[in-house]
Amino acid sequence: MRRYTLAQLEALRCVVVFRGFQAAADHLKVTQPTISLRIRELESIVGYSLLRRSGGRGELTAEGTVFYQYVEQLTKTLNEMDRRVRTRDPLRGVLRMGASDTFAIGCLPDLLSKMDTIYPDLRVELTITRSTTLAELLNTSQLDIAFMAETPLDPQIRVYPLAYCRMAWFGRTQGGRNSRPLSAADLEGQRLMTLPVNSPLHSLMVQWFEAAQHPLPPLSICNSLAIILRLINAGHAWSILPECFTLSNENSKVSAPVVVAPELPMLKLCAAYRAESNVDTLLPVVDLVKGILISKPGLLPLE
Repeated sequence: MRRYTLAQLEALRCVVVFRGFQAAADHLKVTQPTISLRIRELESIVGYSLLRRSGGRGELTAEGTVFYQYVEQLTKTLNEMDRRVRTRDPLRGVLRMGASDTFAIGCLPDLLSKMDTIYPDLRVELTITRSTTLAELLNTSQLDIAFMAETPLDPQIRVYPLAYCRMAWFGRTQGGRNSRPLSAADLEGQRLMTLPVNSPLHSLMVQWFEAAQHPLPPLSICNSLAIILRLINAGHAWSILPECFTLSNENSKVSAPVVVAPELPMLKLCAAYRAESNVDTLLPVVDLVKGILISKPGLLPLE
């Protein structure tokens, strides 16, 4: 990797922003020859001219324009890092937030709307994936906070139970079927689709067939809960889904949940984040979510 220095990159940025070498020197409180030297060193490293000099001014070359875009991105990232480290406030700068499909579809729009109002200096980077993957990202410090199904986590991860999510079978029922609850035997011959192995929804499906004392049929695997929902809408699949996933989605065409026997267990949703100290700096975000869950159908908020 080429060894640029921050002083060299800062010199280039200031020449562009302040429209000249002397103005850049004045801003950085160094001499004009120092600015010129840093620019020459930078151009020597990259191997081409970044600026066209004219009368103490410097205009970006075509190659310099591309290079400068990365300098701007880096400057923004460094400023965010400095603000985050200096204030020790995770609700300024960038918050790396993860969410399972269940939470993302049912609650994420409301949460982001409230956060935009309360934390205008915060930029959220989202990762939407299954809960087991979110757990791995939390354990390896690649996420700051995640909203997910209850999943084993490292001891240093702080977990807050949020709600129980009612689960149900969804699919296109055959005409003429009587009103008795759907049984495991009734699903023979249907395409049963769920998330990959080790996901909470996959485990629920396996557990339901075990409780029904029925052999587990072949399962079709899909890594997207939204795609599973579309296939159900089209009459191509049956699946166990969170009720809140469909009831909170105004565009959903899925009919009412199918009554089944035995009943399905509920899924426990949690908030989880790495606790670096005794101060719960991310607890305000958890409290926002608790307020949102109260009004969501299919969810039973926990105290």
